Amino acid sequence: MSQASNMRTNLGYFVVICVLGCYASAEDKSVDCNKPPRYIPFHMCCSVPDLSTEELMKQCAKFDHSQYQHYPPHMHGLHHHPCLIECIFNKTEVISDNGEPDVDKFSALLDTTVKDNEEMAAIMEAAFETCAEKMSDLKAMITEEMSKNPEYAEKMANHRMQAGCLPYGAVLMNCVHTETFENCPASVWNDSTECNTVRDFINECKRV
Repeated sequence: MSQASNMRTNLGYFVVICVLGCYASAEDKSVDCNKPPRYIPFHMCCSVPDLSTEELMKQCAKFDHSQYQHYPPHMHGLHHHPCLIECIFNKTEVISDNGEPDVDKFSALLDTTVKDNEEMAAIMEAAFETCAEKMSDLKAMITEEMSKNPEYAEKMANHRMQAGCLPYGAVLMNCVHTETFENCPASVWNDSTECNTVRDFINECKRV
């Protein structure tokens, strides 16, 4: 089997594990957690503001990789390279020197980038607090696994060398996007059947 095939297979297993691990039975019996709805990009349902300012993009320009620039303008910010996200969070001190998320710094970033929508800013700040806790748990799990499994530790080290950065900033931002999607304010929510179906599925079927 080729390396590309192996990568696709591993990705497939990863997706299956995530789906099985992240969803449980729904309290609302009209939602079937065994039948995920048709995929629809989150930004088509809830327009989450981009947290990268022009100044930050200049400071982190070397991480703005070209393979992430082919998306149309309305999708910019949703597909930033992980190293670009890490750079933005480092420059704004959203992720502190010790690698921990800083809620106050994220709030300050929101004051700059989401200043025209207080409701959205409040939802994103709450999402960040939730995701910061999740990331701390994730990092603890990874650290424990690395201490017990030298092969896993080597893979993580190789990944960092190849990527040029740690994945935690991107994981954190993706989590914030998901949490914000779940609690998207009505003022920016696309009240369509497709979007409501996806949100109902996520809210009803995610494992608590």
